[in-house]
Amino acid sequence: MKKPIVLFALLVVLGVAFYAYKTYNKEHTNVAKTEAEVKLTASDLFNAFDNDETSAMTKYADKVIQVSGYIYSKDLGNELEPQLVLEGNGDNGFIRCGFKPTELEKLAILSDSLSVNIKGECKGLNAADELDLLADKDVVLSNCIIIE
Repeated sequence: MKKPIVLFALLVVLGVAFYAYKTYNKEHTNVAKTEAEVKLTASDLFNAFDNDETSAMTKYADKVIQVSGYIYSKDLGNELEPQLVLEGNGDNGFIRCGFKPTELEKLAILSDSLSVNIKGECKGLNAADELDLLADKDVVLSNCIIIE
């Protein structure tokens, strides 16, 4: 009787270990080679998250999307992940786009208020109540590239 229980427990442990291994070693999305699943404006993306975060997460999270909008600011101080911030809904909502260091030269020549098209992986919403350091809400995109 103990033999089937031990065998079952061993299979469960092996299954969990296999799942953890596959998840840890999952290939990263190559944004440049992946077609955008959705194309929308920065204000439309922000409003989708602001109005119904659960629905927006289902629709956009972990998907490659293309966003068009105006540059609000640049943060090139972090050389590991330089960032552009796009205007979202005015003063308290933005789209924060993180880039790989290889994009730094392209980002350096861009100026505030310039219209850009960006493709990246949507990660979700950072809200002011979750991060006390931020007084705004940001929809976060990672592994971004500039679409020319």
